[in-house]
Amino acid sequence: MPNTECPQTRRAELFVRADLPTPSEHRRVAVENRLQELQCAGVIDGFETTVWEKRVPVGDEDCPERTRYEEFRDWATEAGASLSPFFDTRLCYSWQTAEKRTELVMPALCLACYEDDELVQVAPFARGGTPHSIEECLDYLEAGREPMPAGTVTASTAD
Repeated sequence: MPNTECPQTRRAELFVRADLPTPSEHRRVAVENRLQELQCAGVIDGFETTVWEKRVPVGDEDCPERTRYEEFRDWATEAGASLSPFFDTRLCYSWQTAEKRTELVMPALCLACYEDDELVQVAPFARGGTPHSIEECLDYLEAGREPMPAGTVTASTAD
């Protein structure tokens, strides 16, 4: 029998790069303020901010950023969405190893929404060549709508 009850909890997690330039830092504060407003209004039960690295080696299996990326990628596949170009891979030079390696580049800001601990939305994302921002995701939540419906999308590392 399908579960027709409302979710017990709705929470959000904002991921941010450790060293943000000033405009991105201002945007981070604005998104956190909006999340706080949504929490006060009872739209979400809570939120947290998690700092992540700007980029990580693709081959690093024990990396929390890579684990999150894989979770987000699985969501995107099911939702008919794309995380590219918001998440990207690049060939980078490592000063530590003096070698070139492929690294996963994380977006400056990324929002994940969960209902009862199930990932239901990631932003930014793209569908059908149309990018969808964190702010659009927050607008959906504020309007009392379900997360943005599955369909069509495309995105960038700078968001």
